[in-house]
Amino acid sequence: MKKFYFALAAVLSSYLISAQQINDNGLYVTDNDELFNGVFISHVGDIKFKVTVKDGVISGDADYFYPSGKLMETGTFTDGKKDQKWTRYNENGSVSAIAFYTLGKKSGTWSVFDNNGKKRFEMQYENGEKAGVWTNWDEHGMVVNTKNYNERN
Repeated sequence: MKKFYFALAAVLSSYLISAQQINDNGLYVTDNDELFNGVFISHVGDIKFKVTVKDGVISGDADYFYPSGKLMETGTFTDGKKDQKWTRYNENGSVSAIAFYTLGKKSGTWSVFDNNGKKRFEMQYENGEKAGVWTNWDEHGMVVNTKNYNERN
């Protein structure tokens, strides 16, 4: 009986996935050309993604997966634009980067980590532009370089 339910779920999920498409305006629609609402799952090359769609536009949670199935990146969209906190992971599952967006524009403090979890870069953005002090550390935690984007040359 478990095999039957698993097969039924596989058939239904493949139907639901194929029942959505992107129209000429870039909106997610059903086969009846109605704006799609729900979770859209697809692939771009070997990368699988799962996004929440509202009224045909990506709005809500978004997850991207390595070909292995492990989580690669997670974040949120608002009206089709990256928004709020985005976290990227190495294939081993550790955090490799944390970034922030405000309606598609880079904002706040961005951090990049090495495979051992040590912070290697920290960058600042305001309204999509480089701002503040950017810092780069070596593998021992020593500052290698800084640049202040608020200073005028």
